[in-house]
Amino acid sequence: MAMKKISILLLVLFLTASAIAMDEDGDFDFAELLGTSLPGSTQTAPAVSMTQRFRLEGELRPSIWYGLKDPHDVQTTNRLDLLMEAHMKNTSLVARLRGDYQDIENKDEFTGDIRELYFQQQGYLKKTYLSFSAGRKILHWGKGDEIRPMDRICPEDMRAFLYYDKNDRKSGLTGLFVESAMPGGLRVEAFWSPVFVGSAMPDHGSYFTSMRLQKFSDAGGRIIESDDDWTWDGQSSIGLKIGLPLKRADASLYAWRGKDPMPMLKVSGVIRQIPMENPPYDMDIPPAATTLSWFHSDAVVFGADFEASAGAWVFRTEGAWQTKGHYEMMDFEKNPLLLNTFPEGLAEKQKGEFLMGVDRNDLFFRNLFVNVQYLGVYIHDHEKFMERDAYTQGASFTMKYSAFDSRISTLWRVFTWMNSQDRQHQVEASWRPFSNTLLTAGAFFYSGGGERDVFGQFRDKDFTFFRGSVIF
Repeated sequence: MAMKKISILLLVLFLTASAIAMDEDGDFDFAELLGTSLPGSTQTAPAVSMTQRFRLEGELRPSIWYGLKDPHDVQTTNRLDLLMEAHMKNTSLVARLRGDYQDIENKDEFTGDIRELYFQQQGYLKKTYLSFSAGRKILHWGKGDEIRPMDRICPEDMRAFLYYDKNDRKSGLTGLFVESAMPGGLRVEAFWSPVFVGSAMPDHGSYFTSMRLQKFSDAGGRIIESDDDWTWDGQSSIGLKIGLPLKRADASLYAWRGKDPMPMLKVSGVIRQIPMENPPYDMDIPPAATTLSWFHSDAVVFGADFEASAGAWVFRTEGAWQTKGHYEMMDFEKNPLLLNTFPEGLAEKQKGEFLMGVDRNDLFFRNLFVNVQYLGVYIHDHEKFMERDAYTQGASFTMKYSAFDSRISTLWRVFTWMNSQDRQHQVEASWRPFSNTLLTAGAFFYSGGGERDVFGQFRDKDFTFFRGSVIF
């Protein structure tokens, strides 16, 4: 009953907000409110807009999800995003808030998140632009959704794949930030954050639980969280990015040290004996994991990215090398004795990632956008008893078409991991009845691979959805 009342209230608010703004002139930018950069854009979204002294806007996004496989449940996720900016001369205050109500987890739940809340002071020192910020702020580092070190999302969390723009779930870091643009085009960004807030993992047993984890739980295993207590050394992070002045291109180098926001699983409980009725009352058995726990490693990442445009073509590439904090899972399910050598079921290895992509607007005909990306992951000093291959490669293809002044648009996206041949398919059709309102129907399909693979583990999670979005 409570869910029905909330859904009705959200629908009323949705229709009311649409009616209030439907007569206003101008188009609304649905990416700007979320602070994202859409595929094909050659610029990241600006942190602060100085064109207005005060700005307040929001987005209401109710969604209904229907599972295409048993048990065919109907669920809802509803989001409210608010953005507030206040400017006085060279000083700004920015707040970006998010509230969620959803019933896809084990229980109905309201959550709130301060995505951004910071003061910013901007000015010039001779001919050098300087910006100082303090608070919680979103960083736009890197060109590819898959590699950005600051806000990576665990592939075990299926919420990472609900929308093709992963920045939708992005939240800021809390700390101090400096940006500078020097004569000649050299740009420098740096930050220091004393605290770490990891992404909330889905409740176990919820719609998002993968087949593999569900089987582990059904067999009596436990899944817990086990991050260490807060310490200055353990949770602080620091990063530096240098943007290089190139003609008709954008390139940068960055280095980052801190807690990896992408949580990983480790073995934290093992059984090696079983009780017997007769002496010696215990019998030794091969070790078997009884408890898994999520944790965030201490990571060090170095990266570089490059983006250039040639007419309507946009080329981008990015590489990152993680020297610390990446752990590979040992295949202890096939060989339990590995737990004697690797008690946590993990081995720390250096990892490299490489992304290369190309965008094209108006391909073949007007308003047809196409994006193709290749992603490679290399594990240095790989060992044969690891679950993952030494080199993993994947590719994504995105095609979007809009017509009637962008009032109608369609999207098709497919991502495949070539080693395991597991794929995620996404299809969407959108209609914009008013300048501030967007209605979308779509579906996600998973195919190929097995329960150990990124998309294969969700083969029983195909779903369709209807989503509304109104900016007010």
